Amino acid sequence: MHFSTLLTLATTVTLATAKSYYCLMGQDKTGFIQNAYCCNGYHDMRGNDIAKGGIDCTEMKKDVREICPDGNTPKCCYTIGAQVVCTAEAVVNAD
Repeated sequence: MHFSTLLTLATTVTLATAKSYYCLMGQDKTGFIQNAYCCNGYHDMRGNDIAKGGIDCTEMKKDVREICPDGNTPKCCYTIGAQVVCTAEAVVNAD
């Protein structure tokens, strides 16, 4: 294989690197698996000083962004039924 072909291939692979979110496990002593969400607001959770309840939240599956549409940053949240519970900041990283 020629050097120019290898260089082109390496550049293509580098450009194809996708971004993703990194979320810690639930920080409110639950240890639940969390995913990144953008929420329009938050409310206090009774009996939980760390967690906030998300209001009108959207899970950020493939839409990786550092700022949500409302200007806030994505949060790491888990769900219990219809309730979204957020306990940490989501971190954007490159895979």
